[in-house]
Amino acid sequence: MDTFDDIRPYNDAEIPAAMQAIADWELFPQIIRFIYPDGDIETARKKLLATTNIHQFQATFMNDAIKRIVKETTDGFTFSGLQHLRRGIPYLIVSNHRDITLDAFLLQHLLMEQRGTTSHIVFGQNLLSLPIMEVLFRSNKMIRMERGGSPRAFYNSLQHLSDYLNTLIGQRQSVWIAQKNGRAKDGNDTTAPAVIKMLTLGGDGDALQTLNRLHIVPMSISYEWDPCDAMKATELMLSRKGGYEKAPDEDLRSVVSGIIGQKGRVHLAIGSPLSARELQPQEGEDLAEHVAKVLDYHIQRNYRLMPSNYAAYSIVSGQRMPMRYTQQTIDRLKERAKALPAEARDILYQTYAQPVMAVQK
Repeated sequence: MDTFDDIRPYNDAEIPAAMQAIADWELFPQIIRFIYPDGDIETARKKLLATTNIHQFQATFMNDAIKRIVKETTDGFTFSGLQHLRRGIPYLIVSNHRDITLDAFLLQHLLMEQRGTTSHIVFGQNLLSLPIMEVLFRSNKMIRMERGGSPRAFYNSLQHLSDYLNTLIGQRQSVWIAQKNGRAKDGNDTTAPAVIKMLTLGGDGDALQTLNRLHIVPMSISYEWDPCDAMKATELMLSRKGGYEKAPDEDLRSVVSGIIGQKGRVHLAIGSPLSARELQPQEGEDLAEHVAKVLDYHIQRNYRLMPSNYAAYSIVSGQRMPMRYTQQTIDRLKERAKALPAEARDILYQTYAQPVMAVQK
């Protein structure tokens, strides 16, 4: 696996050094107090330093951290469709992307709790703004996806990533990847054909055979409330006016806001693996565009619509759905938007309403 050293997660031999780096992190005591409110920091530090492999780290500290996040920042985490993932079969899980880190970590938590294992995760290099973030991510089976560079360098990096993903699936390791580059900040869960094209670059045989071997599974995650909704609406408003420039620490702020912010109910839905028949395009139809549309269909229809989605749709469309939400939901939605300029406020409502619009097409 030396070929993939530049993008792969840590292996077990590298975990002790990673645990030392985490234990020495200045925020370690604060994080331990969050995960274990009644625990002793030095006891936790010793336990961390005794961790010798990735599974041990994920099964204890990481899983405990996600359980704490669910308990403190949600009104309940539910799931459906886990039966579609058969034991012993590797899957390429293509997911909508709402939270910068939690989408994948909640899947990890579900798999650890229900199956005693986890998947790999593809993440963008933009999240490596701090060295400690790379340590945390690579200790969690996360695979780096390069972004930017010259067209040739970018293509080579995509080929490299695709080779690695196909290698992992061949080794019976499942992988999570977002359906497009970046979060769906406008609420529109659509798959980028470029992601599908990237997946076909690796492996042997033609593109369709390669996709069949990946055992592609659609995943949909929905949050009743998005802790970053106002930030996203403001960004979209400024971007449309040509006046948006990402701050150096913006991704890190989004990570923290997504973790500590209140999310209401959260649901994760796993769909059926795409069949060979579903993957087959019509004559003359582009394969990547076809598969992207198939994934869109499943991801959008498996999305658990929340009262906040119906309330926003009512505001945007003027169509009342009194059985789908309460006045309290409307009031809470307007409260979240009231400090925003009118244009950003409309974007926020549109973002929450988008999943309802998607299933009405």
